[in-house]
Amino acid sequence: MNFRTIRWFSKVVFSLIGLIPKMKKGVKLKNTGDLSKYKPFVDAELTKWLNPLMSAAGVNFVVNGKENIPENEAVIYVPNHQGLFDMPAIILNTPTPCGFIAKKELKKVPIVRTWMWLLDCVFIDRQNKREARVAIKESVELIKKGRSMVIFPEGTRSRDGIPLAFKSGVMMIAKETKAKIVPVVLEGVIDRFEGTGNITPGTVNVTFLPCVETDSLSREELKAVPDKLRNMIVSKLKENGSIPAEAE
Repeated sequence: MNFRTIRWFSKVVFSLIGLIPKMKKGVKLKNTGDLSKYKPFVDAELTKWLNPLMSAAGVNFVVNGKENIPENEAVIYVPNHQGLFDMPAIILNTPTPCGFIAKKELKKVPIVRTWMWLLDCVFIDRQNKREARVAIKESVELIKKGRSMVIFPEGTRSRDGIPLAFKSGVMMIAKETKAKIVPVVLEGVIDRFEGTGNITPGTVNVTFLPCVETDSLSREELKAVPDKLRNMIVSKLKENGSIPAEAE
């Protein structure tokens, strides 16, 4: 790990510590239970925190397809999962920051877990079916209240950039909420850290594909949604030359 990387992660840690007073204010606001009170505050503070960190990392975003994001309604964003900068890529380039369905391990990280709770993230244990159902239910309720949610349907990061099989969670949320699904293609994330183990300046491309309507789908059509979403993302990655044309 080079000096730039050590310095960047140190900046992340110390900036989080510096945000503790803001975090406490956010907790008080969220404890009111009123989304309209805590959401604007939390979203604004998170954006103010992330922008300087992206600048320090030398990561810039090139965004396409924002016209595909439905206005004035909660949606389900479904990105491919590549690495460390996936979440900032979504948070900073959607109309308003979203909640995330996140792996349970993040719940063990002090300060981070509180900010994720403030952001309306839902922690999930994919190995525990009962807890996974609870997480899905929480996500459904948040969408019904007006919070857009992000789910990485692969469940883990792809090591070579080729999306893994999409799990059924997104279909279950769509079934209960009838929310529109926006597939998101992330490219270049692996090259910014995972590829070398060091923070590497460069571009991350974020493409919002046309949304998938779910309100009138039959049960069989809903079951096919995960594969449909993956095929849309894979096709775009192939088109852009980010993965081999023969990739499945």
